[in-house]
Formats: sequence, C-alpha cells, structure tokens
Amino acid sequence: MAAPDYSIGFTRQEVEDILDTQKAELSRTLAAWQESGSAVTKRRIDEIHAIIEACQKALRRLAPEVYGRPIRVATSEVFGPLPK
Repeated sequence: MAAPDYSIGFTRQEVEDILDTQKAELSRTLAAWQESGSAVTKRRIDEIHAIIEACQKALRRLAPEVYGRPIRVATSEVFGPLPK
C-alpha cells in the first residue's frame, strides 16, 4: 500500500486529525494483536504505520516551524577514475 501525500489537498488540522485517529486505531489494533496474533492484524498494523509516516511527512511540509523541516537525502556519484 502506497501511502498518500497528505501535504496536498489537506490542511494541517486535517492531517493532525488523521494522525490522532490512526494513533488511536494503532492502540486498539495492538491490543487485538496481543490477544490473537493473527496475520490479518499484522497487515493492518503495517498499514497504520504507513499512514502515520505519511502524516508525519505532511506535517513537516505544512508546518516546519512546529514539526521540523522535511527530511531530504542528497547523494552524489562519481563515474570513472578520479583525476589526480
């Protein structure tokens, strides 16, 4: 499941509401996991984690002054031998 980009078309408050809902759902799902340990519950936990991560990314974009700047990874590559 590819998590949606919540920074497009959502307000900060809407993303915070989604995050709160998913955190509550995670608590309930983890409690169910401890009781039965089913594979279906495991997949649900992974989906919840993906949505929470998407909310965190969106909040860093929508309100960097509160949630920090978006994480950016830069790489560089050198092809061939390096000049001496």
